[in-house]
This record gives sequence, structure tokens and C-alpha cells, in this order.
Amino acid sequence: MLALAGFALLHTGLARMAFFELFAYVKGVDILGPTVVRERPTDSPYQRWLETARAEIPVFEGLVIEDVASIALRPWPQMGAGVTGLYLRFADYQINDGRLLEIPAGGSTVSQRHLYEKGVYVIGGSGYTVFQQEGKAADRVEWGPGDLFSVPLNVRHQHFSGGDGPARLLAITSFPLVLNVMADEHFVADNPYVFDERYDGAPDYFDAVENNHDIMFAANYIEDIRKSGLQPYEYRGEGNTTIRWFMAGNSMLSLHVSEMPPRNYMKAHRHSSDAFILFLSGDGFSLTWPEGAYHKRQRIDWKNGTLFVPPTYWYHQHLNTGETPARHLAINSPALVKNLGLRFSDQLDVDVDGFEEEWRRELAKQQREGG
Repeated sequence: MLALAGFALLHTGLARMAFFELFAYVKGVDILGPTVVRERPTDSPYQRWLETARAEIPVFEGLVIEDVASIALRPWPQMGAGVTGLYLRFADYQINDGRLLEIPAGGSTVSQRHLYEKGVYVIGGSGYTVFQQEGKAADRVEWGPGDLFSVPLNVRHQHFSGGDGPARLLAITSFPLVLNVMADEHFVADNPYVFDERYDGAPDYFDAVENNHDIMFAANYIEDIRKSGLQPYEYRGEGNTTIRWFMAGNSMLSLHVSEMPPRNYMKAHRHSSDAFILFLSGDGFSLTWPEGAYHKRQRIDWKNGTLFVPPTYWYHQHLNTGETPARHLAINSPALVKNLGLRFSDQLDVDVDGFEEEWRRELAKQQREGG
């Protein structure tokens, strides 16, 4: 009789979920939905590299950095004399990583080339980058706060701090993906192949801008994305705007900026590509949670300079509680996973139960504290 009662209990939703969570714990997998799990990589080429690298480079792990402009950095001599930084390994990502670098006044990074793509955002300071394609004249690109550019694949390049103070850069790269595919660090970092179709040394390469679609532009350098014009994007919610850039012929990294109006939010969404999100203006918070488990949501408060990543295939939703628009830069890999047939994404057009009440309480709280 007791066995029959237990069997009946197992068929209730609560008991099924408890059994599923126990199964996931025993198997060492992440629960992404009521019937969906993700196997955690345990011995990938990237993870083996990371375990060795921990002893040599300043690794930072987590989901969020409160302020990329002020976080303390550590010496990173492999990147150049006097260079400090953090290697960003977030959310168990296996496609993209990040590097936060500060170049001392008058200093530079080492010259390098590599088979992974790299998007660079200038957090502070000024300087320039020298690009040298084999057999071509060197190209020099000046940059300052808010600028965004992408390094053409496998082109030798070197960053220089050109002002009276240090220059701080945030770079997001596809190094984990490429290393996982090639399984050979030296092949990735010391390969002579020249991708002429991506960068041919043309003198206007970093100046040209082409509009491919209402919200899609081809460009290799954008001046101060904090002020760049955006296009309506109501799909993410009323009053939302965006612009997307196809940069440097990239097939692994995609870059876009989106903005929410004051006291408003974006619809919750999720996708199967790693995503680094840097807030450029405004004040608010983001929520992230696995499917069917809103009660397990994590809250990330953000401001200008906060860097945040949602765990793989978790819903995430950005909410602007301030009186001014809130803008963010996102670097992820939707085109890559689409080309692999692994582009899974969806958006909640109807908010989860309890969200609206929570949002109204937050707005009222912000109004009381601000007034």
C-alpha cells in the first residue's frame, strides 16, 4: 500500500521535479527546463588549458563585475610590460571569454596574432592600435572612451596607450571555441595563414560603414557607441531601440547595442550562445533564471560599467528603473550557433506570474528613494 502511494506521489508535478533535480545532481548536469538538462564539460581542451593557465594569468570567475572601470586589476606580464588585467572566465562558457586590460601611460601590449575573433571596447583613456597584415602596409587606428572595434582574424596587432594616463580596454573573444575545436594552443596563436578576404589592408578599412538592413550595419570601427544612433526595435518591448554591427568579417562574434526607455524593461528572452553584456548608461537590474524556475531567479543590480553574463540558455530580462534611457553593449555568437544548427532562442511575450507586481513594487521603491 505504501509503495502504491509512493508511486502515485511520483506522478505529481512537485515529486517529478524533485526526482529530476536529484537525477541532475547525481549526474552532474545543469537543469535548463522541466525536462531539459545540459551536460557540463569536464575535460574540454579549453578547460585543460585553463587549469594550467590559472597559475600564470590573473583569472576572474563569476557572473558579474560591478564596474569594469574601477575593479582592481593584477599584473599580467604576458600581455606586455606594466600591463595589468583580468582574464574573464564567466558562467562556465565554452564559446567566448573576456580580457580586461590596462595599459600604462606610454606603454603597449605585446604584438600578437591569433585564429580567434576579438571585439574591443575602450573603457577609458586614449591610444591607438597598429594592424599589420602580412605583405601590406601597417594601419594605425586611434581610439578613445566609448569606441568599439574588432580585430580582423589572424592579423598581427598591438595596442598602445597614447595619453598621459593609462588606457583600459575590454576585449571579448572566441578563444574557448577555437581552442575546443583545434585542441592546440600553438596552432591557434602562431599560424601564418592570411585571411585576405577579411582584411586586405585597404586604407579605408576602419572608416567604411555600410547599411545592410534597418538595424544591421557593416563597420569595423565605431566612434563612441554610447552616443551612436539607434533604430526602433519593438520586438524586445515598447520603446526599445537597437543597432547591430557586422564587424571585420566575423563569423563567430556578433556585436550590438540596445537601449530601454526610462522606467521600462525588455522582454525576457534566452539563447544558446554565450553573451557578455556591458551596461553603458542608466540604473536598474537584470533577472536571470532557468526555464520553469522563476523562483530560483538571480538578481543583478547594474549601472554604467557593470558587466554581466547570463548562464547558458537561462532566461534573462533587463529592467530600467531610472529616469533616463539605459543602454548596453552585447557581444555574443548567434550567427555561429545558427550556422551549426544549434541556434535555440525564445522570448516570453507574456511576463511570468508575479513579475508585474514585483516590477511595480520596485518602481515605487525607486520613486520613494529618489524623491
